[in-house]
Amino acid sequence: MTWLIKNWYILLLAIILIIWLLVEPAEDNVVPSLEETSIEDFQKDENEEVTAVEEVTNMVDIKGAVKMPGVYVVSESDRVKDAIEKAGGFLKNAEVQSLNLAERTYDEMVIYVPTVGETDVNSGIISSTAGDDKIKINIATAEEIQTIPGIGEVKAAEIVKYRETYGSFEKITDLTNVSGIGKKTVEKMEDYVRVP
Repeated sequence: MTWLIKNWYILLLAIILIIWLLVEPAEDNVVPSLEETSIEDFQKDENEEVTAVEEVTNMVDIKGAVKMPGVYVVSESDRVKDAIEKAGGFLKNAEVQSLNLAERTYDEMVIYVPTVGETDVNSGIISSTAGDDKIKINIATAEEIQTIPGIGEVKAAEIVKYRETYGSFEKITDLTNVSGIGKKTVEKMEDYVRVP
């Protein structure tokens, strides 16, 4: 006990040091958890991957009763409505009823907007056949796809289903990914199908 009374300052100093160590965390020694690091790294990788994807664009020819007719570059996900807006919108005398404004645009699409009272003109969207009468497989309806020799109702429906699920075909050989369509079927289709 006498030692404690004589050396009280050493005991006080030890208590202060212990309290200081408990209250003041060493920030330099903090190591991020593995979970935090993994999530941050994953988010960085995901962002890098997203920026690496290029947006697919299409050229659309807009004619007729629009403010600025011409050829426009639109995104693959754009609708006819979006393309018309790029052309300045409709004129007051435009016959809008004949257009499907919700239809997706595609490369080399021609959109003709007729005027009110205009007759005997192919109004609206020109068909999904290319200038060489090949079926544009990325925008054709199931009925149009059935006109291809060797493709019936079931295979046409599978092509449309695949396209709606996975997006546009990039090359004709991508059709082999569709259920029920093999390499030989694709070879037979080549003369009748166009993939942008």
